Amino acid sequence: MNSDATKTEPPSTAGSRRIEGLDGLRGVAAMVVVLLHSLLLSDSFVTPFADPRPTTTPGEPMWWLTHTPLHLPWEGSVAVFVFFVLSGFVLCLPARHTRMNWRAYYPSRLVRLYIPVWASVGVALIWIYALPDLVEGSRFLQIHMDPVPLGILRDLILIVPAQPGMTNTVLWSLKWEIIFSLLLPLFILFAAKWRRGLALKVVFVLALLVVGAYEGPIERPYALGVLFQLPIFALGCLIAFEWDRLTALRDRLRNPTPVFAWLGVLVVLFITSYWMVFALPLSEGVLELVAPATRVLQVLGAALLVILVILSPGLGAALSVRPLRWLGTRSFSLYLVHEPMIVAFGRLLPESINPLFLSPIVIVVALGLAEVFFRLVERPSHRLARRVARRFGSPKTPRPKVAEVESA
Repeated sequence: MNSDATKTEPPSTAGSRRIEGLDGLRGVAAMVVVLLHSLLLSDSFVTPFADPRPTTTPGEPMWWLTHTPLHLPWEGSVAVFVFFVLSGFVLCLPARHTRMNWRAYYPSRLVRLYIPVWASVGVALIWIYALPDLVEGSRFLQIHMDPVPLGILRDLILIVPAQPGMTNTVLWSLKWEIIFSLLLPLFILFAAKWRRGLALKVVFVLALLVVGAYEGPIERPYALGVLFQLPIFALGCLIAFEWDRLTALRDRLRNPTPVFAWLGVLVVLFITSYWMVFALPLSEGVLELVAPATRVLQVLGAALLVILVILSPGLGAALSVRPLRWLGTRSFSLYLVHEPMIVAFGRLLPESINPLFLSPIVIVVALGLAEVFFRLVERPSHRLARRVARRFGSPKTPRPKVAEVESA
């Protein structure tokens, strides 16, 4: 999620702003995940998160927060889809014009990912064992039980058949990030070859997403399998290799603003489609048929959002303001440290506290912890990864800049 090496395009002002806009988008996505987890301190938000079937009526605030575009600020699943698309985009972008030095890439990439993950597991264990066991609280808090040794080992290894995340549930996404990073040559080959077959490649990726979504469980996107998760990265790779075609298409538009506006509407509808479809008067049979397709629409919404940030100068500039750029550079640290801290808040504070009032406090504390983690762990891991790349890179081959983008 952090990106220290995203300035890969020509150094024009517009190009730089678009890339910085992606940094800002990454920061916003991280904040969406933080807000979601802070709201899950209350079962009022856990209930629709676990089962989107309405338990409230259209006249109640919770219905509007769940089944309309008001769900956007706490749609954490799509935020992770955005991370995956961004990782595919940024890791594939240098490969368009540069021969990748895989001897340098692999060890440095693994160092870059695993050191912060291991440190975050340590931080989570400190929170877990320093605080009293939880006897009450929301269902979200109840799942954060004392981890068993095997669960801790899964979180440290990540690439295991079982789902990692016993110490820190966000680690489920790092499993797919690692797998994608290891398979990057195949993704680059897929995106780079047969450029005229773009439509067929997109159809192929969408077909995999559909199969993965219908395999389920759609109510738990973090538990969806390889056929759903890895194609999301592939969309980012395709966007990277079609960068020139996308910008040329935009430049041919006399007035692109209406196009961007309609794309924005489409993004909102796609991202919230999963929640809106459950508010429709549909039978269970129809829902079982339609709902998985809305998860695919959410992925498309995430990919379209990335494209929109790349192509729209206005949106790119809005996401390039200094606070959002700072947030983007700290997003990986924020992603890794926020949930154990939120669980600690839940254990220490009375259950009666409204999470809507608690969330601003949680966010401020999480940002502070993210800055500390960034300075003590993530930034040193950047430096170590660069040293490792120099150590393992072939002296006969110019070493390409290794993209340092993490996903959540």
